[in-house]
Amino acid sequence: MKKDVRRVGISHDDPAVTEPERIRYDACIDIQVDVENEPGLHNATIPGGKFAKFIHQGSYDLFAQTYAYILNEWLPESGYELSDRPAFEVYLNKDPRRTKPENLKTEIYIPLQ
Repeated sequence: MKKDVRRVGISHDDPAVTEPERIRYDACIDIQVDVENEPGLHNATIPGGKFAKFIHQGSYDLFAQTYAYILNEWLPESGYELSDRPAFEVYLNKDPRRTKPENLKTEIYIPLQ
């Protein structure tokens, strides 16, 4: 892992409505390498389009609060509608294990129509 490799998480389900054992989440790294012959790995591209970008600062445990604000407050006031593409996060800290939870920074991308 080089310092310029982006770490991305793709959320396919809402933990507020999906049973924990059924939540789908893709942990990704942004690299230009063919991994098709590696068990459990595959190459993928996040579909393009319009996204709203938010910065979450703080513990990953507080994502639910940030998503609640985005979906329950910002989105209805924005005039936009959600797209059927998944939301995703870009984790900005190089080593979250060595970062205080309150200093973690994450970009959250919400797909819009």
